[in-house]
Amino acid sequence: MLDFASLLIAIGFSTAFLAAILLAAWKTTRRDGFLFSCAVGALLIAASVGVSTIDSLSPSTWAQGLGLGLLLAGEAHLYGSAAQFRRGTSPSRRIAVATFASVALLLLALAAGYNGLAYAVGFLASAVLLFLAANEFWQARAEAPMTTLGIASLYFLVGLSFLPRSVLVLLRDGLVVAGPPQNWAQDLSLMLVIGAIPALGAMIMALSQIRTTEAHRREALTDPLTGLWNRRALFDAYQAGFPPSCIALLFDIDEFKAINDTHGHAMGDRVIALFAEAMKQDLPADASAARIGGEEFALVLRDMPMDRARQHAEDVRARFIARVREMAGLECTVSAGLAASGTDKVDIDRVLAEADRALYEAKRSGRNRVIVARRQATPQEPSAADAIA
Repeated sequence: MLDFASLLIAIGFSTAFLAAILLAAWKTTRRDGFLFSCAVGALLIAASVGVSTIDSLSPSTWAQGLGLGLLLAGEAHLYGSAAQFRRGTSPSRRIAVATFASVALLLLALAAGYNGLAYAVGFLASAVLLFLAANEFWQARAEAPMTTLGIASLYFLVGLSFLPRSVLVLLRDGLVVAGPPQNWAQDLSLMLVIGAIPALGAMIMALSQIRTTEAHRREALTDPLTGLWNRRALFDAYQAGFPPSCIALLFDIDEFKAINDTHGHAMGDRVIALFAEAMKQDLPADASAARIGGEEFALVLRDMPMDRARQHAEDVRARFIARVREMAGLECTVSAGLAASGTDKVDIDRVLAEADRALYEAKRSGRNRVIVARRQATPQEPSAADAIA
C-alpha cells in the first residue's frame, strides 16, 4: 500500500502550481474566462487536499466534511469552466447549483452520523461532476478536436476512477469508518490524478493558445467598425478566383466627405456602421460581405441571377436611406455597381474592376442608383442609361 498522505501532498502541490499557471495566463490576456474558473477550481482542490491530508493523519468529522466539500466545490468549478468554454456564458449558476447539490448530499450523510456513506457520496458526486465536465469538452470537440478530446478523455478517466472508490468504501468499510478509506482503488485513483494534472494543464493552456491565435486571425481579417470582412479577408477568400455564377456588388456612400466635413468623423463612422447594418440584413448565408475602403463595401453573391442580385442591391440602397434618416437624422444615399463572374472561374480583380466601372458610371450619372456592368447588360437588364434612381 502506497503512503496515502504522500500521494495527497503530491496532488496538492500539482494542483496549486496548475492554479498559479492558469491564473497567470488568464491575467495576461483576460480573454478566456474559462481559465479563471478552472484556476479557482484547482485552488479549491489544492485546499481540499491539504485538509484531507490532515484528516488522514488525524481523522475528524470536520476535516472530512471540509475536505470533501472543497473537493466538490473545486470539481463544480471545473465543470463550470468546461461549460463556459463551450457555451461562452457565465458559469456562476452552474457552479452554484452543482456545488449546492453535491455538498448538500454530503452534509446530510455526515449529519446522520454515517461518515462512510459521506465518503461514498463524495466520491460518487466527484465522478458525476467530472463526467459533466468531460461531456462539455466532448460537445465542443469541433473546436481543436485533438485537444478537446484529450481533455474530455482525462476528465472521464479520472471521474471513472472515483466509482470503485465509492463502492469499496461501502463494501469494505461500511457506513461508519475510523478514517479515510485506504485501498487499491484509492491508490489507483490518486496516481491517475497525479498523472492527469500536468497533462490537463498543458492541454488547457494549449486550448487557450489556439483560441488566442484564432481570435488574432479573426481580428486581422475583420473590420473593427462594422464587423464585416476587411479587404484582405475578401481577397484571401477568393485568391483562387471567383467561382462560376458569382456576382460582385460594390457600394459607395455618396458625398461621404461632405458628411465628415459637416458633421464630424464620429457621424461619419455612424453612417458607415448603419450602412453595414443595412447590408447585413437579409444577407444570404453563403454571401461574403466586406468593407474594402473608407466608405466602400463589397458583397459577393453566389448562384444568384443578375436580376435578383440587382434587386438585392436596390433593397440595400433603400434600407440604408431609411435607416440613416431614422437613426442619424441625415439624408444620405449610396450608389452600387454590379458585375458577374460568368460561367468560368475568373480572377477577383477582373470582376471587381468591372463592378467598379459600373459604380463609377452610377456616380457620374447622378448617384443614388444601382447599375449593372455594361458587359452584363441584356434587354431584360438595363444598362447604365436605364438605371433606376
